[in-house]
Amino acid sequence: MTIPALAPAPEDVRVQVRRFKRWLGLTLGIIVSVRLIALMLSPGYRLGINGTESLPGVLYLVLKAEPPDTRGDLVAFYPPENRFYPKGMFFIKQAMGMPGDEVTRKGQDFYINGEFIATAKTHSRSGKPLQPGPAGVIPDGHYFVWTPHPDSYDSRYEDIGWISKDRVIGRAVRLF
Repeated sequence: MTIPALAPAPEDVRVQVRRFKRWLGLTLGIIVSVRLIALMLSPGYRLGINGTESLPGVLYLVLKAEPPDTRGDLVAFYPPENRFYPKGMFFIKQAMGMPGDEVTRKGQDFYINGEFIATAKTHSRSGKPLQPGPAGVIPDGHYFVWTPHPDSYDSRYEDIGWISKDRVIGRAVRLF
């Protein structure tokens, strides 16, 4: 004689589903955490978090020791000491001017190889005066960095200027 198996009570199924979801979430969290820690400790990569509105996205992968090679590449770099950001903080911007490009300025408007890029502001959001950045031919090993955000603190301003290759951490790729 066979005894029919009893179907689990609906409440038992809900408990099992909750346990599975909790286990799955915990497992995925551990896997992602281990991968991120490994990535941060890797000598060839670094994670960057965008703390401003100057670029879309929040999390960037920085490919260390890979300078930008194409106009428009994202580049992570340490800016010169300045009055707005703490020492040691790095920026992620677009490399819009490459070595050999000509930067010209008409008033507050900046052009690269004759193409309009952006207008520099005369004062920061906090009211501090801003001086325009350099114009001329970008020397070897330097970049004009920029983002389209109107408040971007970039090569349009003297405090940042052209970024030398020794300040570049590497190319950046948006993850999220």
